Amino acid sequence: MKRAAVFSVVWLVEVFVALFMPRVQTHRLLLAPGIEPLRWTLGRWRAWRTAEQAARRVPAYRAYLAESGRASRLDTSGGIAGAFSTLPEMDKDSYVKRWSIPERCLDGRLPRRGVVVDESSGSSGTPTSWVRGPDERQATRQLLQLGFARTSEELPKQPFVLNAFSLGAWATGMNVTASLTESTMIKSIGPDRDKVVQTMREFGTDFTYVILSYPPFLKALFEDDRLDWSEYTIVCAFGGEGISENMRAHIEQYAHTVLGSYGASDLEINLGIETGFSVALRRAIAADPALSSALTKQGEYGVLPMVFQFNPFGYLIETNELGELVVTIARSENISPRIRYNIHDRGHVVRMRDLRPVLRSTGHADLLELAELDLPLLFHYGRSDLSVDYNGAVVAPDVVRDVVYGDPALLEAVENHRLISHEDAGGDRQLHIAFQLAAGAASVEGFDAAAARGAVVAELRALNRDFSNAVRTAPGGTLPTVAFYPYRTGPFRDDGRKLKNEYVWQLGASAVEDWDLDVSWTAPREV
Repeated sequence: MKRAAVFSVVWLVEVFVALFMPRVQTHRLLLAPGIEPLRWTLGRWRAWRTAEQAARRVPAYRAYLAESGRASRLDTSGGIAGAFSTLPEMDKDSYVKRWSIPERCLDGRLPRRGVVVDESSGSSGTPTSWVRGPDERQATRQLLQLGFARTSEELPKQPFVLNAFSLGAWATGMNVTASLTESTMIKSIGPDRDKVVQTMREFGTDFTYVILSYPPFLKALFEDDRLDWSEYTIVCAFGGEGISENMRAHIEQYAHTVLGSYGASDLEINLGIETGFSVALRRAIAADPALSSALTKQGEYGVLPMVFQFNPFGYLIETNELGELVVTIARSENISPRIRYNIHDRGHVVRMRDLRPVLRSTGHADLLELAELDLPLLFHYGRSDLSVDYNGAVVAPDVVRDVVYGDPALLEAVENHRLISHEDAGGDRQLHIAFQLAAGAASVEGFDAAAARGAVVAELRALNRDFSNAVRTAPGGTLPTVAFYPYRTGPFRDDGRKLKNEYVWQLGASAVEDWDLDVSWTAPREV
């Protein structure tokens, strides 16, 4: 179809949606089975329209395209996917940090009213503010309400949401509360276990408690023996980081449903969701190497991916040559458009039409009976930028490097460093910060390993506010550990065999013992 005809169709669809969108039934119509090709096509058309609108109306994006020699209009004669691949990717460094917030907005200005600002500090520790206009917030609110409505229909008792995500300027906590206030009974607690226990004890067992938080918090909560958890009806939703199936199984002893959401402050907090079908598929992938080989890159990345479903009407998600997700938000209402935004997460998309024959050929056709939504699947393998997740925060080896470089004694004593994320025998995700001492470090004047451990954590917390908050709210037994290892010992014993240093490790519980990790020193909550 020609540009004018496509944009006219998109306009008519969006007018219909705008008129009826407040009704959950309209959302359900858009997610109805059997119209997957229509959603897929309309989403691409919307992304096309939004990209060209950004090229016309957003000063920063217009300049960004000019730098790369791209035209403001896409040549879609070879298909929309091919046309989009010619547009430059954007990320924090290449786009966000180079232009001011107004320059990245429609018509180069911020609206006077209705704008909410939230922030993320990311891995660098420098806060990044994200602006969201009223139309964008309404769209996010309605989508969250739809997801909640689908869940609440199956709940045996009146739902009571306990929002235990971090509150304040962080995107998830404030947006969840704003979105669900109209739809349910909600208390915004933050990651405070005492307050969750107190609230549930006060309100009793006549509710279905929908507890929203990070996986480590949920696990620690249910290990608190102040409540008899068997007396309560509980549903858990998590975000901020992935979860192992061992961890999920542990939490499911207390909650009859445990589902995750995928999002990011850079984009939106709810790009994709886990469903009963996607969880069953993930478990089948974990148990069947043939299915894993057919659908995933687990062999390449060494990680069992999280599996989400997402609505292609709202997002165009690509995978670049490095295996990273590149996301375009298709809505035109966003005051600060994201066109081919690379958040540096590894992943890829599989449409249901391509999944069905794979499941049948590998003997898993029975899983299709669980697929209530024919939405495409998003396979997510974690960060690609050498970062690790810790209790909802992102920690990068670069910030550890900055700590070392900022201390003359550390700079002279330390050969290199490594962030080691591992799961212990109890299913808790742990973060170990390891430093390899230089060959002659023992004689470095002024270097005190015992004092350096506390100084490292204090400086990391000063540089990365999300990490500081994560340490403050971490469940007992999951605080970060720090150790200094003599040259070529412990986790560094095999260093030198590869051309490049490895700054991040993701280890399973069984692998930890093999590397002789010194986890005897635990970071204090407050420094």
